[in-house]
Formats: sequence, structure tokens, C-alpha cells
Amino acid sequence: MPSCAAGERVGLDAGSHACGYGVEGWAQKEQCFAVELPEEIATGFYEGYSNQTLWPVFHNFPSQLKFDAKDWQAYVEANRIFSKAIVERYKPDDLVWVHDYQLMLLPQMLRDELPDAAIGFFLHIPFPSSEIFPILPRREELLQGLLGADLVAFQTHGHLQQFRSALLRVLGIESKVTEVAVDARPVRLEALPIGIAPDEYAITRYTGRRVLLAVDRLDYTKGIPERLRAYALLLRSSSDFREKVVLIQIAVPTREGIDTYQDLRTEVNRLVGEINGKLGTPNWTPVVYINRSIERAELAALYKLADVCWVGSLRDGMNLVAKEYVACKAEGDGVLVLSEFAGAAAEMGEALLINPFDEERTASTVERALALDEDERRQRMKNASRQSLAQQRIPVGRPVSNLAARSCFGARALC
Repeated sequence: MPSCAAGERVGLDAGSHACGYGVEGWAQKEQCFAVELPEEIATGFYEGYSNQTLWPVFHNFPSQLKFDAKDWQAYVEANRIFSKAIVERYKPDDLVWVHDYQLMLLPQMLRDELPDAAIGFFLHIPFPSSEIFPILPRREELLQGLLGADLVAFQTHGHLQQFRSALLRVLGIESKVTEVAVDARPVRLEALPIGIAPDEYAITRYTGRRVLLAVDRLDYTKGIPERLRAYALLLRSSSDFREKVVLIQIAVPTREGIDTYQDLRTEVNRLVGEINGKLGTPNWTPVVYINRSIERAELAALYKLADVCWVGSLRDGMNLVAKEYVACKAEGDGVLVLSEFAGAAAEMGEALLINPFDEERTASTVERALALDEDERRQRMKNASRQSLAQQRIPVGRPVSNLAARSCFGARALC
């Protein structure tokens, strides 16, 4: 979401396509204004180029890439509409903070109209390797769009380095570790890991049986089928886990109009049914599957309840579930099993890391997590909480420090 330092923010309710529908009260409260997109443009922009072209490539799933020139035109037009809305409301000394892959063209569009504006861009998802990024249709335009910013920020240093590699390979532009020159104008490059507000998850403790918890959107990048197959291996490996362990899998529906996501839903339903049907008993359902959004209080209760939080992303920009779990367990014990392919893995040294593609070893790591004694679990959570507190959330739009003469973006995190 683009943001102005004066406190006014611009956003799109992409889920409804009726940008502005149902968000008036929220927008007024948060000093925001909605940008309206015609339905045809919104569909091509969001469901098309953003989520069937950019999303799979940026998450290293090139086989899922689909490209339609009409979707690209919709993406360009949507960025133009955002640019026009910001230019009309811009005041001197405002800071413009652009968020995520849906608006990669916006920084340069704004630079063309507002040459003296301070513009930042933050990418919430991973940036792909220099071997994968070049397959992306319209790759040059995307990179040039980002270079219109004064600051381009990423979740991890690894993502930043892959961006630098793409600049060199695709545009032939060399860069320093923290800066690239564009027409003699410096563009700052930063890794600014996103954090959370831990106090939001300090809710009354719940107790229960040995619980494995997984919280995801129903997206192929989250590794849900891989997790379910690993869990089945765990249950088959030893009778010690029968009727003593349960996996609560939350899978929030997303992008339901795209065939790939419909196929994933079918596959996950099949695996859940197979595990419960073949391994369950009248007194025990091995997988509790929740295919809906849940309220914050309900989620906090589940974090408190869980003995193990299992994050198995195949590719992830950061993954805040890991940090939310640690925040809820700060004064207790628990174990975080975390994919090495999530950005959070670089920050959370107390987690048990897994390669989610290796289902047998993943099952062994989860078994180890369940076997840790209470003292070790508490020490791990204490250390993880200390690490997480160093990455607490900074609200969007709050300037923190001057990183460059024309840019006031230095927040450790954005949301």
C-alpha cells in the first residue's frame, strides 16, 4: 500500500474488486482513501499478472507461470490509476511508501510525475534468483519501475542480493551492496525484516493435548501437501503417537478463482481424508482441518495451545506465523519447526529447521520437537522471544531515520 508521511494512505480492496466497497469505515478510521479500479482491470491486474505471473515466479514455481498480454496491460493500467490518485493528493515533503509486487511499476510512474518526491518500495515476498527471474515476461519494465524509488527494501539480505543479480543480468546495471546509481541518482538498497507487535498475542493461556499447529493460506507455496505427507509418515513410524498427537491445519482460502488453487484445495482435502480415514480411530481424528479465516483471539488461543508450531513453506518472504507463535509462547514452552526457505529462518536461530521437500527428515525433526524436555523447550522460547523483540513492528508511514538525503525510510519493519 502506498503511504504518505502526512498520515493519509491509499489502498485497494483487491478481494472485492469494488475498491472502496465495504472499506469506508476502516478507511476513515485509518486516514486512508480507496482507489477504484474497473472490474475488468482489477481482475487482470490481481488474479492475472499479479498472482498467475509474478507470484509463482517470485516463489520459485516457474511451472505455475501463466502470462496473458491483456493481464499485463491491466497491471500497467492499475499502477497508472494508483499513480494518478497519489499525484492528485501529494503535498511537498510527503513520503510515499509503496508496498509489494502488485505495484512494482508505481515508483517510476511517480518519479516521472513527482521528480522531487521521496519514494520507498518494500517487497513483502521473496525476490527470485537470477536464474529464475529472467523467465518473467516484462522483466525489464518491472526492474526499471522499482528503480524509480529512493529506497528499495526486502525481507532478507538474500532477497536483496538476488535483486542486485537481476539488475546486472537483465539491465546490465552494477550496484554496491547497499546502493545503485540510476542516472546519477542514488537508490538505497536495504533488508528490513518485518516484525509483529507481540502484545497483540498476549491472550489467556489454553491447555490441551500434544498439538501440532500449522497456519497458512491455502497456497501452493506454503507446503501443505508436503506437511500432510510428512505427518502421515510420523504417525506410521511409531505407535507412540497414535491418539496422542493431533495436527491442527488452518488453511485460509485465497485466489479461489484460479485453477491452480482449486486443484490444491482438492489435493489437500484428499490427503486430510486419507489420513483421518486410514489412521484415525473413533476416539481420535489425526488432522483437524480448518478451511476458513479465523479471528485473532481464536488464533492466539491456538498458538497458546500448540506444543509445536510447524511452518513448512516451500518459499516465503518472511512468515509472521513463526513470530506470532513465539510471541504467544514468550513466557512458556513450545517448539518452532521452521522451513529453511522462509525468510524468518535467518532470524530465528532457536527453531528446528527443516527442508520441507524432504518429507522423511521433516517427520524426524517433528518427532524430535515432540521429544524435547520442558527445560529445553522453555529455554528455546525464551531465546527466540528475545530475538523476536528486536524485530518489533513499526507502523506503516512512520519515518524513523534518514537513510539518504531525499528519503526518510528506516523502519525495521512494515505491515
